[in-house]
Amino acid sequence: MKMFAGVCASLAVLAFQGTAMGQGCELEPERVEALDLSELELDVSEQVALYFDLGGWRSDCGDTEGARAAYAQARTLIAMADSVEGAWAHGLVNEARLETSQGRFDRAREILDEAYAVLEEAGAVRARDFLYLMETALAVEAAASGASEAHSLEGAQAELAVLRARIAREDEEALTRDPEAGADADHVIVPVFYGTNRVRTGSEDPNAYYGVTAAPLDLGVVTVSVPRNREAGSIPRRRDYPGDLDQYRADYFILERVEPFADDYAFTSALGEAMDASERRELLVFIHGFNSDFRGAAERAAQLAVDLEIDGVPALYSWPSRASLLGYFADGREVNDANIRDLVDYLYLLMNGANADRIHLVAHSMGNRFLARALEQLGESYPNPPEPLFDQVVWASPDVDAREFMHLLPRIDHLASGMTLYASSRDRALLLSRRINGGNPRAGDSSPPYPVVVAGLSTVDTTAAGGRGLGHSDYAGPAMDDFRALIWLSLSPDERCILHTNTGEMGQFYAVDPETGGNCEPDVFKYSITALRRSGEDGEPMEILQSAAALPGTAIAGRLEDVRQLITRLMAEGR
Repeated sequence: MKMFAGVCASLAVLAFQGTAMGQGCELEPERVEALDLSELELDVSEQVALYFDLGGWRSDCGDTEGARAAYAQARTLIAMADSVEGAWAHGLVNEARLETSQGRFDRAREILDEAYAVLEEAGAVRARDFLYLMETALAVEAAASGASEAHSLEGAQAELAVLRARIAREDEEALTRDPEAGADADHVIVPVFYGTNRVRTGSEDPNAYYGVTAAPLDLGVVTVSVPRNREAGSIPRRRDYPGDLDQYRADYFILERVEPFADDYAFTSALGEAMDASERRELLVFIHGFNSDFRGAAERAAQLAVDLEIDGVPALYSWPSRASLLGYFADGREVNDANIRDLVDYLYLLMNGANADRIHLVAHSMGNRFLARALEQLGESYPNPPEPLFDQVVWASPDVDAREFMHLLPRIDHLASGMTLYASSRDRALLLSRRINGGNPRAGDSSPPYPVVVAGLSTVDTTAAGGRGLGHSDYAGPAMDDFRALIWLSLSPDERCILHTNTGEMGQFYAVDPETGGNCEPDVFKYSITALRRSGEDGEPMEILQSAAALPGTAIAGRLEDVRQLITRLMAEGR
C-alpha cells in the first residue's frame, strides 16, 4: 500500500461485520431491491450511498458475492461522477473490511488505496477524516500477519498515536471556537434543543455524535451554523468539510457542536434561559422523517427556525432512523411503545420547562407516525383541557395510513388551536411508501379520491408548488409563505388569500400555487404577512412596507397599494 507500507498489525483486530446500520437480514432486501427506485430520481451521490448501504447490508447477511456486486456498482458510479465526495471513502473502507473477513488481504489493501485517493481528491486534511481508514488498514495488516508479531506494533502504535493527538487538538479548537464570531457577516448560529433516542457513538465529531440504533432518551443542544444568503427552504450542505470550517459557513449548513445535558433539570434550565431571551416566547418542535440521520434532522430544525423567523427556541425530537433508503422497514419498527413514551415525556418537558407562550409541532414524513401516537396518548390524558396545549400542529407529507389518520383526528383535534395537513400528488417518496405498504393510501398523498378532509383539519394541497426533487418537503420551501402565515399569524385558510379553494370527493380543501396565487398575488401576500410579523403587536407594518418598497428594483414597488389594502384588512380582522 502507498500510505501504509510497513504497517503490519493493530492494537486490536476490528470486528469485520460490515456497517449496514444494524438493519439485519430480517428486513427482506429482495423486497426493497424489487421496488422501482428509479422513480425517486436519485442523483449520483445518492445512488453511491444507496449501493454502499446495500453492500453493507448484503455483507451482514452473509451474501459476500451480492455485497461485492453492490460495492462494485458504487465504485463504477464514483468513476463516472463529475466530483468526488470524501464521505464515499467510508463505503470503500467497509468493502475492505468485507474482503479482510474473507482473507483477501491484497484486495483489501487495494480498496483502501482507492479510499485514500478519494479522500485526497475530495480535499480532506483533518486528521479525523483519515481515522476510520487508518484503523482498518492496521487491522488488515494484523489479520494478515498474525497478532503474535507483537514487536511490529511499535511503528503502527506511534503512527496512530500521532493521528489521535491531531484529532484531539482539532476537536478542542472546534469546541472552544466562539460560534458568534463573524455571524453578522454571512451566517447565523442557531441552538436547537433536542431529545433523541439515538445511541451516542463515542465520537466528538458533531456529525457523528449520535448513531442509528436505539438508546434511552438523551437531552441536549446542538448548535447549527446556517448561511444567510440562500433560497428559503433550502439546506445547502456537503457530505464532508475538509480543511478550515470557516471557509464553508457562508455557503453551507454546519453542525458546530453537540452538548448533551446531565439531567432533565439542566435541560429545562438552559431551555428556560434561552426562551427568556426572546420576546414572543415561541417554541417550534420538529420531528423528522424516514431516511434521516441526526445531522440532517438538526439542519432541518435550524432551517425552519431561521426561515420562519422563530422568536424563541427551536426543538427537535430525533428518533433512530437508519438514514438509508434501504432502512424503511427498520425505521417503521422504531414507532414502538418505548420510543412513543419517550416522545411524550419529551413533550411534557418542553411544555412545562420552556414557559413558552406558543408551541408549534411540525412532523415530517414517517415522523408523523410518532406524533400521531404521542398526541393520541396526550388526548387520553387531556380529554378536556381548559385551553389547547399547542397552537399549530402541522402534518407535513405524512407517511401514515390515510384511513388510520382520518380515524385519529377527531380524538386529538382539541389539543391544538389549529391542525394543518400539507399533501401532494407528486410526492414520489409517498408513492414508493404506498407500494411498500400494500397499496394503502398515505395521508400525505393528495391523489384522487384524496386528499384527506376531516373536520378540525385544514388540508392544503402543495402539488402545484412541487416539481423539484422528491416533492416530499414542499412545506419547507415552495409553500413557505403559506406556512409562515400559519405560524406567524395563525391565519385560517380562508384568510390566506394565496390559497385556492377546491372540492374533492371527501370535501373542501385548499391548494397553494406560488406562481399564480389565489385571491391575491404571491408577492402581495408575502410582503403583507412579513410586514405584519416584523412590526410586532405594537409596530407599524406600513413603515416596514415603505422601507421595502424604497429598495432599488424591489418587486413590490408597483403593487404597494395592493399590499396596503391586504395589511389593512388583516389588521381589521385582529391579526
